[in-house]
This record gives sequence, C-alpha cells and structure tokens, in this order.
Amino acid sequence: MAPDCPQLAGALDQLDENLAVIDARLPADATMSADAGYLSVENIARTAAHGLDAHIATGRQKHSDPPPLSPRGRIPTDATPRQRMARKLKTKKGRAVYARRKVIVEPVFGQMQTVQDAKQLLLRGEPAARAQWRFHCAVHNLLKLHRAGGLGLTQPA
Repeated sequence: MAPDCPQLAGALDQLDENLAVIDARLPADATMSADAGYLSVENIARTAAHGLDAHIATGRQKHSDPPPLSPRGRIPTDATPRQRMARKLKTKKGRAVYARRKVIVEPVFGQMQTVQDAKQLLLRGEPAARAQWRFHCAVHNLLKLHRAGGLGLTQPA
C-alpha cells in the first residue's frame, strides 16, 4: 500500500467539516482526482460515500505514450473496482477530469518550491511540521491574492 493511501480518509473528513462550517454542500456532479498513490478499493468506496465521483489513477502513463482508446460496450459485470477505475479514466470525460488535476493542483507545489524554496519541511515533530506547511500555504495564497489585485477583489463593488 502506498504511503498516501490512508491519508485520503482524513482529507475527506476534513472536507466534510469545512463544508459544515460554511453551511455548504458539494454539487451533485462533484469529482475528485488523485494520483495512483491513493488507489484502493476502500478509497473508491469512501469517495462515493462522500458524494464524489472519484478519478484515481491506476498507474503511470508515459508522456510519449499515445492516449488510450476509449472503451466501447458495457463494463463487464465481473470487473474489479480497479478495472472499473482504469476503464473510467480511458473515457473522454475521465481523461478530461483527470487532466484538470495537472493545472489545478500540481502548479501549486511547483510555485511553492520555486518561490518559497519549500522543497521540504525543516521543522521537527508533527505539530511544528504542520505549522510550517500551513505557513507555506498561507504565503502562497496571500501572494496569489496580492498578484490578482489584493483585497479590493473581495469587497463588494
């Protein structure tokens, strides 16, 4: 099992808590994409229980490989959850949902590494490391807000 796999349960619980605090719900067509480190039968079921349509990679695909052909016909009834996920990711919609991950999530880590030199956490112990990570995230978000026009964007016109 990949080290990331057990982390998804806590992240989904935190999502539910955050939504409850602001009295909000996920839209009916909410999706979630994750890399192969989060793939497990339990995580596929867990995301569905949280109202999310999961798109979790089942393995690596080289950039030089051509895109897989979209499957045709019905899904075999004896397909495992992993096989069903692989098939979903081969569809046009599945590829589009998963591709959004590259422009939503991945640039954040690259920007934090480049701008803040946040390639690793330097403080010891979980509370200190968590505080450092939250600091890096806050700095990232404040820089984005500043570059987009500052707090003037958040006030009514």
